[in-house]
Amino acid sequence: MTIHGEFVNDSTPRERRRWLLGLDPIFEGGWLHKGRRARQWDVESELIALSLLGDVTVDLADTKSAPAQVVIKAFALGRDIDVSVAPGTHVELSGPRLSHLRNDVVADEATQGERSVRIECHTFLGDVTVRVASAQQ
Repeated sequence: MTIHGEFVNDSTPRERRRWLLGLDPIFEGGWLHKGRRARQWDVESELIALSLLGDVTVDLADTKSAPAQVVIKAFALGRDIDVSVAPGTHVELSGPRLSHLRNDVVADEATQGERSVRIECHTFLGDVTVRVASAQQ
């Protein structure tokens, strides 16, 4: 079976991914949606965050369930992407424009094997910031 140009074996479970879009004037408190964002959620192994007209907040600290490793593909084109993680999470940032990337998570050798978040960043006008959730409040 071919899906998006990749061969996927039917006997192996497919990786789930979720899109997080920053379209504030239209969605998420804008014209089409006046509700509150969900607090606890089930995290997929791959997240794609795209900020065009509004900021994107990815809260990985308060989740129902999350895999041991989460990959976030962050595209900060017009606005900012903020990622909050639980204490003890290992964070890796990569991207071509390191001046727009900020990692406020302190690296700890003991957390290398527990929970990790790898963020592949692409920035144009926005910034990507990663913080520990308790330090963000």
